[in-house]
Amino acid sequence: MRPRRSLALTAAALGLALGATGCTYMNPVQTHEFYQAADGTNANINQNGQLAVGARNMLVLVGPDGSAQLLGSVANYTTDDVTVELEGSDDGTVAFSTSVSVPAGGVVTLGDADDQQLAEIGQLDVEPGAVMDLKVAGADGEAVITIPVLDDTLDHYKQ
Repeated sequence: MRPRRSLALTAAALGLALGATGCTYMNPVQTHEFYQAADGTNANINQNGQLAVGARNMLVLVGPDGSAQLLGSVANYTTDDVTVELEGSDDGTVAFSTSVSVPAGGVVTLGDADDQQLAEIGQLDVEPGAVMDLKVAGADGEAVITIPVLDDTLDHYKQ
């Protein structure tokens, strides 16, 4: 009688263990999947198969007076200084163009704080809620991404 009870308990425990571990079989772990966890979008430029330049959390912020600025950061993953050209366009028409000099291994944050580089765009004919194309060029490569145009509705974007 004991061997049957022991066998039944072992089978039940094995079934329970398999049932409990199977819940991630059909649902991959989210940390293994790349996703955009911010308001803006990212761009990567590779050079010789290695990540050279990255534009991070790029977006356009339109102020209450209609003036706009480019927000985000530009990272240089190389051992050389690099100048990154940023060109925003709407329906194929260039709306703004600016360049950012990034030291080797450094990051330049775009914004209006004291430790950030200001990338004013001026008046922009794109309404908040729309999207624009942003061409990121540097380190002998380029990438084009779509970036959102936001206003100061969110508290952390209030000017």
